[in-house]
Amino acid sequence: MARIIDDFGYRIKIPDEEFLALTLVDNGINPHKTMKKRSLHKKVMDEYKRRLVINIAGFAKKSTKNSITHQLSKKNWKKLDNVNKLILQHSRTKKNIIPKSRRTRKKRK
Repeated sequence: MARIIDDFGYRIKIPDEEFLALTLVDNGINPHKTMKKRSLHKKVMDEYKRRLVINIAGFAKKSTKNSITHQLSKKNWKKLDNVNKLILQHSRTKKNIIPKSRRTRKKRK
């Protein structure tokens, strides 16, 4: 059991697997990559999705754009991933570019 401090300042105990999932998401692991431990992979995905929703909700409160509500009407995790990338891109460069969810490959001649 690992001890952490929650948002209200209380010390709580969480299982080691959840703590490992928190640290992996903090360090920027790719959550879509499969892991050997299924239970750890599920906890990493849950933590990643929780952070996505918190990030999008915080940005939606601050912004007045209607394009985000249009994107959120489709409840797919790939769409939420794209909205999160849009938020990060907007905060970096202030451009309205929606990135592609897959990498584009260069064609070899």
